This record gives sequence, structure tokens and C-alpha cells, in this order.
Amino acid sequence: MSATADPTAVPTADFVEDIVVVQETGGMVHFLLITYPPGNSGSAAGYVFRRPVGSDEPAENILATNDTLRELWCSPDGQVWTASSTGLVWTSAPVSWPGTGAAGLEFDTPEGGLTWHHVALPVQEHNGARPNPMAIWGTADDDVHIATFGGVLYHFDGRGWSQFYPGIGKPIGAVRGRAADDVYAVGYGSTLLHFDGSTWTRLDDPDGPGTDDLLSGIVFGGAGEVFVSGKSRGGRILHGSAARGFSVLERYDLPVIGMARVDGRLFLAATKSGVVEWTPQGPKTLRDDIVAWSVAEGEGRIYVTETPGEAAYSELDLSSGRWHRRFY
Repeated sequence: MSATADPTAVPTADFVEDIVVVQETGGMVHFLLITYPPGNSGSAAGYVFRRPVGSDEPAENILATNDTLRELWCSPDGQVWTASSTGLVWTSAPVSWPGTGAAGLEFDTPEGGLTWHHVALPVQEHNGARPNPMAIWGTADDDVHIATFGGVLYHFDGRGWSQFYPGIGKPIGAVRGRAADDVYAVGYGSTLLHFDGSTWTRLDDPDGPGTDDLLSGIVFGGAGEVFVSGKSRGGRILHGSAARGFSVLERYDLPVIGMARVDGRLFLAATKSGVVEWTPQGPKTLRDDIVAWSVAEGEGRIYVTETPGEAAYSELDLSSGRWHRRFY
């Protein structure tokens, strides 16, 4: 699919540039760059780039659009999925979508030779509003979940989109699973949900009903356990599962906004507190000179996005202990 008009201009010094998501899959690092006039991030244009793992060479620009891309996920087959605050979903996977998008949509595929498809998510059934995606995850290109600001969860089964509204009305900012019948979603208002392959169920916060935490990240251990991070109650790490329930593993005085687990080690993105590793002896600060907004897993690596206005991400090679700062 190609555009008939030249999409957003190449970023210049007159624009703010942020790398907001980094994903590693199949030996490639994909990342989402947004650009916008100062003070107007709501209208940011989106660029998707990729480069080989460990490379500092200029990345390929595989999608450029004036759509407000915000989320990115790569499937096990290496296909790229991204979504915008306008409620559009884009993918390089071979899907059969009608190609209906927003008026005035412009895009191009400058490099990489990918064919992109895009579609508007159905409006939210409970209120007729346009969805605003906040997270994407799936087990395959025909099993994709999208969580939204309006608290609705969408599912693509390879044929069409279904949706579920748990009635919470709070933003759901993370969705992740270990299998098609074992998926978790978390968000504001201590939202903690589990999907068993057919039904979403709300799980209890271990601090009791009425707890109002921003649950921000989900990772999995090797023995079936689940770790969930919380940001707004001083920084909690919850531990458990849908079958056993959850307990509080640790309480830190840290604004934990995301987690990654690599080689049995648990890493936390803690905004102004930097990058922290959980250890049985307590939190260990790895970087306190960057404002960490997200942390993502790779093969023997973690990737950290930084404070807004930085068109770079930081990468830690766990085998050497060396940090690298990557620009696009």
C-alpha cells in the first residue's frame, strides 16, 4: 500500500523528537520515533525504524506517516504492528483489511520494502467513542490484543476485531501474556485483568478493594509466576498468578513505570530515579543520569527509552555490562 502524497517531512531542528517504544525480535531492533512542534505532542507524526541488534549504523525508515503513532509491537514472525491515538492500527502482516483510514492520512515506506495495511478500530460499543490504543501484544499475527485509554480491550483473531469493556472506565496501559489462553492487562485504578482464551476476568489488588494504583508493567518468570509493577503507591512489585492470586513482593519508594525480565534479572524503569534492578537485597540503581520512561527485553539486553525530547534510546548488554546510546 502506498500514499499519493508526500508524508511528514523529515524531522528538523524546529521539531521535538522522541523515541517512545523499542522492540527486539528476530535479530532486529524496531523503534518508534515521533516528531512534533514544541508544546504540541498531541499532533505528533510517527516514523518506524529498524536496525540489526547491536548496530550503531543509521536505521532504516520502514514507515513514515502523519498519523499519531504511539504503540509498537513485533510478532514472533517478525511482522510489525503499530497503532495511533486516532484509533488506527497498522501492520506489515499479510492481513485482509479494507484499508479505511482517517481523512488526510499520508504515509510512505521510504526503506525496507514492506507492504503496510491499516484499519480503523471499531468504535467503543459502550459509549460510541473512538478508541485510543495504549498497548499492543499478541501470540501471532492472528491473535493480537490492544488495550486502550478508554478501558476497552480489542482482540484480532485473523478475521475481525472483537472488544471487551470491563466497566472500569480507567486507561489500560499494558497487555502481555505467555500464551493465547494466559494474557494479563493492567492500568489505572489498580486494574488487573486476566484472559483465559475466551473471557476476561478482573483480579483483586492484594492491598484490598479501593486501592488506586497505576499498574504499569507485566513480566513472567520461568515457573509460571507473574510480576506486575505499580507506580503511584510508592512503587510496588506484585507477584502471583490468576490461579493463585497476587501478593506484594516488594514496596519501593520508586515511581516504577515499567519492567523487563532478562536472564532471570528484573529491571525497572523508574522515571527520574533512572534504571533500577530488583535484587533480593533491595533495589540496585544501574543508571540515575537518565529519565527512564520504558524498559524492554532483548536477547541478553535491555532497551530503555528516555526523557521526552531525546531521539535516542539506551541499551545495556548484560554479558559485558556496557551501556550504549543509540540514535536513529
